[in-house]
Amino acid sequence: MIGLPFNDRRCLGQITEVVAELVGAGDLVLAQLAEAHPTIEALTDWIRSLPQRDDLGDDEDGPRVGECEPPQRLRLPAPDPNCVERAALYLGVAELIDSRPVRQLATLDTPIGLHTFPVEDGAPVILDPRVTVECLECGLAADAPGPVAIAPRDAIEWTAQLAEEGAAPLRNGPGRARLARNAMRRLADTGAAPDAAETDSIGWALAIAERVARKYGTRAVAIVRSTAQAIADLAADAIARTERNARLGLVPSRRRGPEMWVAGLARVAARVGADVGAVALRSKLAMLGIDPGMIDAVERELNREGLTLGPLAKPPKAFASFGDLVAKRAA
Repeated sequence: MIGLPFNDRRCLGQITEVVAELVGAGDLVLAQLAEAHPTIEALTDWIRSLPQRDDLGDDEDGPRVGECEPPQRLRLPAPDPNCVERAALYLGVAELIDSRPVRQLATLDTPIGLHTFPVEDGAPVILDPRVTVECLECGLAADAPGPVAIAPRDAIEWTAQLAEEGAAPLRNGPGRARLARNAMRRLADTGAAPDAAETDSIGWALAIAERVARKYGTRAVAIVRSTAQAIADLAADAIARTERNARLGLVPSRRRGPEMWVAGLARVAARVGADVGAVALRSKLAMLGIDPGMIDAVERELNREGLTLGPLAKPPKAFASFGDLVAKRAA
């Protein structure tokens, strides 16, 4: 079933109407393509294999959809489609192959620019190998109304892509962003504690990702901040395990002492917001013998003078898992 567009109703609505009319009229060319590619998988593979020719806005390069701003080229079918033409072609031919799923068109701002793609039963269909499923899934979640539901690995991947986008102009920026991405993935997948360079790079990358997320809206910022909070919690747990093992002689003694972890996490807190680093820093202080009761006592004394420890005194509530944390805080 061809549904209403996910967003950009004016432009994508016109394109959807064109495709629906062709399907309803039994367009011979679309029917022949459906016969040549009888499964959704075969159709997807074929469209992905087509060469790309970008739409440069030439009025003579058409036909064009005037409802879009700027007007979009729409050739159905096209031997060298751009993303709009790929998505529209998929919408029409897939409907002839299997009309049961609900299919929509969507446009999102991605690290490679504005990108139009099909959405099938709420999931993005990847027709351009330059765009990852994690990028589009998080983009859809950030753009949709209601609570945000994101898989943890998708949240990390999307956040890392934002960091790489922001780091691209910086000297050694892309390499440092990749270091942070790999460390966050390993932390989420295996619980392995980041080392000194990775801890610093994670904080740096999360700060850049949050700045880039601002152009995608407040919900995108919420996703990045939720990811940052979850990474801080995971890092705190991993570091605590490492230090316990060190005291038991299960890891080499050359690993850094607790005071160095506190310094590293403080840098993360400074870069991604005090509330993100507070949970991890508070747990590290407890390892050094500074328990919550002592922190509370200091906070009370400071309050008498109109001062506060801020999030360190009252850190955000911890959640049971990375997935719970991302979903809850991004809602």
